[in-house]
Amino acid sequence: MDWSHYCIPAMRLEARFGDRVVPAFCERPDSLWAMIADAASRNPDGEALVCGERRMSWREVARQSAQIAAGLRRMGVQRGDRIALLLGNRIEFVLALFGAAHLGAVTVLLSTRQQKPEIAYVLTDCGAKLLIHEATLSDRVPDARDVPDLMHRVSVDDGSESQFSALLGNEPLPAPAAVGEQDTAMILYTSGTTGRPKGAMLAHCNIIHSAMVYEACMELTQADRSIAAVPLAHVTASSPIS
Repeated sequence: MDWSHYCIPAMRLEARFGDRVVPAFCERPDSLWAMIADAASRNPDGEALVCGERRMSWREVARQSAQIAAGLRRMGVQRGDRIALLLGNRIEFVLALFGAAHLGAVTVLLSTRQQKPEIAYVLTDCGAKLLIHEATLSDRVPDARDVPDLMHRVSVDDGSESQFSALLGNEPLPAPAAVGEQDTAMILYTSGTTGRPKGAMLAHCNIIHSAMVYEACMELTQADRSIAAVPLAHVTASSPIS
C-alpha cells in the first residue's frame, strides 16, 4: 500500500519473523495490552465502549479487563494459552479479548454462525483451554470427548447469573504479562472453502500496526467514534477495536 500521501508517524525498515524486512512505526506500543493501557492513561474518563444502554469509560475497561485476567489466571490459564470466544457483538467480547491480552493469552475468534463440528475442529486444532460463549449457543458447544484440551466453559448472558460475571469478581492483576512483539496475540481461522480451516496467527505487532494505520489514515481523534457494523470476530473488526 502506498502511504506517501497520508500524514503518518515516522517509520523505518525492521526485520520481522526471521528474514522478512517490513516498514514499522518508530514509536509504538510493544504489546496489545500496552496500547490499551496507553489509551486508558491518555483518556481515562472518555467513553471507550457503548452497547445499547451500557457505556464504559477507558478507566472502567482497563480495570475490568485486568479483573478478567485475574479470573482467568485463577482458572489456570497462563501466558500463551488459547482462549476461544464464541460471542456476538457485545461488551463482554471486548473485555474478554483485552483481559486475555493482559494475561498474555492468545484469543481465538469463532463465528456465531459456526456449527458444532466446525467449532470442535477449531478448538481441537488450536488446543483451546477455555471457551467463553453465548449462553444461547450452549447447544453448539462440543461434547467434552470431542475437545479433550478444553478445560473450562464460561457462558455469557444478560442476566445476573451469567457465569462471566464471576471473572469480574477478582482484584485486578497488578502487572500485565511480559510478551514479545512477535508473540501471537490472536488466531483467526480461514473459511476452509478449499480444505480444512487454517489458523492465521496475528502477532502483537501486526495488530498494533493495523490499529495505528487506521488511526493515522482516517485522522482519528479522541472525539471520533466508530460503529462495529460487522461481527467483532471478523478480521475487519478485530484490529480496529484494539
